[in-house]
Amino acid sequence: MLDAVRFEELGLPAAAILTEPFTTTGKVMAELQGFADYPFATVPHPVASLSDEQVTALADAVTPAVERLLLRGVASPGAAAGAEPARLDAVVESLAAALRADRADLTAEQSGSRITFRLHIPDEACAECVLPSSMLVPILQNRVDAGLGPGFAVVLDDPRDQAT
Repeated sequence: MLDAVRFEELGLPAAAILTEPFTTTGKVMAELQGFADYPFATVPHPVASLSDEQVTALADAVTPAVERLLLRGVASPGAAAGAEPARLDAVVESLAAALRADRADLTAEQSGSRITFRLHIPDEACAECVLPSSMLVPILQNRVDAGLGPGFAVVLDDPRDQAT
């Protein structure tokens, strides 16, 4: 997703292709880069275990969607104008949906202008699939700023940071 957005910033049409479990993550990544609602193609997951013939069939199936994406013109960054501000629970749910693809979850508590997000990872096997805190915190801050407005301090309680 990031590569496609970078090409778009250069004025070059691009087409991102994501596997279905990562569509929400892709949306969040595009939004963080200033391309809210960036369109992309999806394919079933997983793809790494497919045979050469299956990969060819999958590529043939997704080609019309990729062509439409490339011919649509260069996307413009920014969110839709006139959007209503989101509530904290809506912001949390949109972010948690992305994490659930990796069997993690997210909750949040607000105290004044401080929002503490808590990352819930059910087992160690899932921990390595979830974005690291260094990447999650800017995503959380961006989503809070966009949904609730500026002025909120975002903190992430990540159980991986407490492991020794």
